[in-house]
Amino acid sequence: MKKLLVMVLCLASFAAMGQTKKGDKMVGVGIGSISYTNSDSKTSYSNTPTVYNSDGNSFSISVNPNVAWFVQDNLAIGGGVSISFYSSKSNSSNTSSTTTSESKSTQPSFYIGPLARYYFGGSSKGQPFGQINLQYGIYGGKSESKTSTGASSETTTKPKGDWNAGISFGYEHFITPNVGFYGSIGFNYGSSKTEYQYRPSTGTGYDYTSEYSRFYIPVNVGLQVHILNKKGKK
Repeated sequence: MKKLLVMVLCLASFAAMGQTKKGDKMVGVGIGSISYTNSDSKTSYSNTPTVYNSDGNSFSISVNPNVAWFVQDNLAIGGGVSISFYSSKSNSSNTSSTTTSESKSTQPSFYIGPLARYYFGGSSKGQPFGQINLQYGIYGGKSESKTSTGASSETTTKPKGDWNAGISFGYEHFITPNVGFYGSIGFNYGSSKTEYQYRPSTGTGYDYTSEYSRFYIPVNVGLQVHILNKKGKK
């Protein structure tokens, strides 16, 4: 009975680590966020009877593919990318004028960089992990505004440098020896510098530069495929 128990425990331990052995590879994709917002607002002030109205909507999505190789048991090193897209549209008017205005904005972005993930503990059903990453971003986009009287303007985004680094912790649940679903939450810090080129339909345009740093908490869910080392297969 004791020998049988030891054998079962050994097999369970091997199953738990079978996906994260040296020489294996993992390929996956995560969904960072998907959101759609529809808004409607009315603003009034005590010093004027004018009521300002605004309505609009926005959509954003982030997809995060990754690939890494296990350089030793439980430790995978590789790279990942983050592809994001954001768009918004809004309409504005007020009760003191017949003029209305419409604004549209789009901003795609692409980030790429190295990552390292370490699996620890767990069982044959799943394992927790910790991950560190560094990414450099390339993004662009533009915003347009026009009024019912014919006036318009366009602002173009010109990135001058954007990076972020962080650490995250998660858990991967194995639905087969080669496929797992995972979820993670992290802590990231980033910094960027952006130039904006404002060009109105009439008058003189101008450029301005914005620099800012940010701290944020990313949440990801996704699918991870483990490609086992052929040499390790029986």
